[in-house]
This record gives sequence, C-alpha cells and structure tokens, in this order.
Amino acid sequence: FDGNPNLPFSADGPRRNKLQVRVKEVFLEKSMLPPSNKIDKKREILPVECRERHCTYRGRFRGRFEWRINEGEWRESVREFGSLPIMLRSNRCHLEGLSPKELVDKREETEELGGYFIVNGIEKLIRMLIVNRRNYPMAIIRPSFVNRGATYTKYGIQIRSVRPDQTSQTNVLHYLNDGNVTFRFSWRKNEYLIPVMMIFKALVETNDREIFEGLVGPAGSKGIEEKQFVTDRVELLLRTYKAYNIHGQAKTRAYLGSKFRVVLSVPDDMSDEDAGVEFLRRIVLPHLGTSENKETNDADKFRMLLFMTRKLYSLVEGECAVDNPDAVQNQEILLPGFLYGMIVKERIEEWLGSIGLQLRDWGRSTNWASIVSDEFERDFSAKILRRTNENLAQALDYFLSTGNLVSPSGLDLQQTSGFTVVAEK
Repeated sequence: FDGNPNLPFSADGPRRNKLQVRVKEVFLEKSMLPPSNKIDKKREILPVECRERHCTYRGRFRGRFEWRINEGEWRESVREFGSLPIMLRSNRCHLEGLSPKELVDKREETEELGGYFIVNGIEKLIRMLIVNRRNYPMAIIRPSFVNRGATYTKYGIQIRSVRPDQTSQTNVLHYLNDGNVTFRFSWRKNEYLIPVMMIFKALVETNDREIFEGLVGPAGSKGIEEKQFVTDRVELLLRTYKAYNIHGQAKTRAYLGSKFRVVLSVPDDMSDEDAGVEFLRRIVLPHLGTSENKETNDADKFRMLLFMTRKLYSLVEGECAVDNPDAVQNQEILLPGFLYGMIVKERIEEWLGSIGLQLRDWGRSTNWASIVSDEFERDFSAKILRRTNENLAQALDYFLSTGNLVSPSGLDLQQTSGFTVVAEK
C-alpha cells in the first residue's frame, strides 16, 4: 500500500492504493553464449568446455513478473534472474537424449549418466536425503517432548505434509498430562503451539458433540463403555477450551488470523477471518488443501486431525504401537530436483517480499507519493525493481559450490550443510 506505513491502517481512513505483484512463470534456457559475443558461429556451450575452462554449466534464468494497482489490469515485464546451474542430461542440457555415438561427438563418455552439475569446473552431486514418509501420521515417543512445557508428556503424533510442489510442512500433536492436545508447527524457524480444539473449530462449523463422537464414537455404538479413558480425556479437552470463550467458525478463524497476521505477512487490508483462512491453508495439513473447493479441503483436514487425535489417545493408552522413524517403511528419499525446486521457489518469494521494502524506501524519499502517480510509473522498473537483488540464481550457485543451505525457513529439513559432494568418476 502507498502512504505512510507508520500510520495505522483503517478501512474508513483515507483510501490507500494497493499494489499486487506476482511471478507468473519462469523460464530456464539451455547453456548459450551471451548476446555480447557476436563472433562465434557455434552458440551452445557444452559441458566439456565448462570442465576445461573451470566455469559453471548454466543457463539464462528469467521470470514473467506481473503487477497491478487497485484490481486493475495485470501488467507484465520479463525480469532477468541470473544464470542457473543446469543438471547434465536434464531437459535443459545439450546432452539430453543423445545416443552413445552422438555423446562421443560432443566429447563425452559413451555411458555418460548425468544427474550432476558442473560448478567452477568441478562436478557436484546433490546428495539424496532420507526424510520422513509423506502424509503419514507417525506415533512417536520422545523424552525431549517433556521439556516443552509444564504439563507436556513424551507422546506425540507427527506428520510431514507435502504440497504438490514438493515443499513440506511438519505438524505435530502433543499429549498433555491433563488430557489436552496441542498442535505444534514451525514457521520461519520459530515454533508455535495452538490448542487442537481451536483448529477443529476453525476448520468446519462444528459443535462439541460432533467432535466428541468423532473421537470416541457415536452414542450407543458397540464397545463405547470400555472407552472410559478416551471419554474422560475428550470431556476435559472440550471443557478446558471453554476458557477461550470463542464460539463459531468465523470467530475462531478471526482469532487465529489476528494472532498470526504478522507471522504470515498478510496484506494490511485482509480481514482477520481471511488471515485465519490463509493460516489454515498454508500451515494445517497443506497436502489436503490444494484444490479450489475449500469446503471439502477443510472437511478432509478436520477428519484427518480427528484421526490423528484418536491415534494419539490410543498411543497413550497403549493400544497403538510406536512407529519406528528408522524403519525403511517410514522413510522416503528427498530427490535433488525436489530440493532444487524448493530453493528456487523460496528465492522467488523472498525477492517478491523485498520489493515491499524498496517501495517503502522510495516512499520515504518522495514524501509518500501515490503509486498511481506518474512518478511511480517512471521509477517502478527503473529504480525500485533495480534496487532489489534480482540475481536469484546466485543462491543456487552458492548452494552447489559449498553444500550449505541459506534459508529463512529451513525448508523443513534437519540440516543446513553437507548437501553436495564432489562426483568422483
């Protein structure tokens, strides 16, 4: 928004203009000579040349950047994001789909496998990492959970929820001594804890009876008298939530939104309720929330959380075995391409966020000029965007050459270094 950001934002105050920015698509080209070299007829750069010249095998990386003011027409410009290292024999490599004879003509081995990068002439391989199995609630007993708070116990249910773009979000349910359950997640390397009842009430318009029957079973069903342990705990869960005095789905979402607006950096004009919806979409079991139909997504998340809470109570009661995180059935491999895509996605998000900071600096220097003015029109591409660090590919270069991950969110991984090794032939 234009105008002085230090003044409080109010809907009935002076109207402020809204600028929306997004990157619609990105393009990665094959490794070519730059246009400044007008002499050579052969334009492509082959991997063997990069090995001999001790340079990086990379292609031009660009993005279609779009912006609009006050719900107007989207306007676009293509921005240069630097040169991105290319994996050998991928679909952006000159060696893709070549026969052994053609590979020899390009001065490569007949059995060239590819799958690695050439950085400063050195062949680098991104290691395959073992991570938790996706979208599966694992029952774990970890003594360190007790240190989280006064009434915390060693019991927990952990799920690594993976979005369609392969980025993941880990959600954990903790069992407390008094029968309560809290929902824990990590966002930008900070951990947050929320009563699980609040998530239930925010996801769907529900009542205590529906939650009780979802956790214990319908009234009069077979064997319900034997479930005294769970019944007592669920009654406590419902009773202690009354202290918050928040009723109904809309109010619960607005409460969550008011607490997490700053954490999620949502726009100033977004209502607390919409911020709560955004919180549920991004953080609570995101593998169930990708399609446009939000009602069915939230109902699916609600049922999944009920199942996880049931599993947690049965773990505490001793009816459910502990899942071994070291067993192969509870693990999967994080492929190099997934990790590469996660870093690129995060860099683009960081760059879009940095435009806002530059806009504030521009506003200060122009005495908070309006973004519908000719001055903004003239300065937006020439000054504001140019001052941001558009060389997004530099981060990938650094990642491949050192193996260190510099990330504000940590990408839901356990480590920050040792991701790449030299590929010895």
